Amino acid sequence: MDCVPEIKVLRERCVRCGDCIVLCPQSGDRVSYPVFISTGDTGEIKVENQESCFGCMTCVEFCRASAVIVSGAPSPTGQQEVFSARRVIRII
Repeated sequence: MDCVPEIKVLRERCVRCGDCIVLCPQSGDRVSYPVFISTGDTGEIKVENQESCFGCMTCVEFCRASAVIVSGAPSPTGQQEVFSARRVIRII
């Protein structure tokens, strides 16, 4: 990958829920080089392997405290939409 996203977890906002670890497809117990890890007793969330991130933005979308910031993620231009928009004929 040409561009590695820069990921930051804002400590002052983070509530240490662990959603970023659970929901990130590149984190958790099943991944050899996880993007996010939780540190010992404090449960603080840290960015461990930025290189593993492919910029899906799941961590940003589902962070309940808006504590995860991702910059430099590849833009989805030129990709076909998964769900194409449908025209609304009438609202009931």
